[in-house]
Amino acid sequence: MLQKYPISCICATDSKFGMTHTVMRKTLSLLAVLALASMANAASFSVDLSPTGAGTTGVSSSGISPQDVFGYNVQEWHGTWENSSLNGQVGFEAGTLKLQIGAVASNNAGGNFAGLKFEMPSGTDSATLSFDISKSASWGGSLGSFECKYICNVYGFSDDGTSSVIGTWTLENAKTALTSSPTSVSVDLDLSGAGNYSSYGLIFNSMETSSLGSGAGMAADITNISLSGEVVPEPATASLGLLGLGALLLRRRRD
Repeated sequence: MLQKYPISCICATDSKFGMTHTVMRKTLSLLAVLALASMANAASFSVDLSPTGAGTTGVSSSGISPQDVFGYNVQEWHGTWENSSLNGQVGFEAGTLKLQIGAVASNNAGGNFAGLKFEMPSGTDSATLSFDISKSASWGGSLGSFECKYICNVYGFSDDGTSSVIGTWTLENAKTALTSSPTSVSVDLDLSGAGNYSSYGLIFNSMETSSLGSGAGMAADITNISLSGEVVPEPATASLGLLGLGALLLRRRRD
């Protein structure tokens, strides 16, 4: 009598294999979607850049350059004033950068500086520098003719110290634009070249823009200096997890 059992057994085995293969493909597809979803979900971060105490200060007619900042230790504030007549016009205390400017500074050049080197988390996709600035004092009999501006530039540094400006802010007519009530500032940073940056830095500068030689000045407090942004998980992390689960499924199939 013709035995049909062997044929039936082969068909059953093929069916089981097809079902296992289909389930495995669906599972792998689901894992891929989950991996991509985890890559798409960015995590927020925030870094406080405000001074934590007295920084390093001194006289420097050339101010602070990006190359100077690149050579600093991370999170250590440095300040310079243009000449000895401006002595003490840059100061640091917990939570506050005190940045003044007097009429004995060069007109439309030089001035007083504060600089900081900092780092950002790996994989940062977007970032914003934020701070509050307010006028803390003004003085002098020639104040009516005195004017100044405040500037902040943010830099990205390559391994050799080459710098690129990735954000900038300027406040003209600071004497009248600022009051004792803090003004909040946000500077969106251009991170299109972030893959080439090993570290970052910023420089605040106060500069006289009038033609006075003496007799006036103003001071500002800069507080709540912080960096915030989004970090996207590295693709390799999600891919490794996906490969590991895929290998586990293949092993189960062989068993």
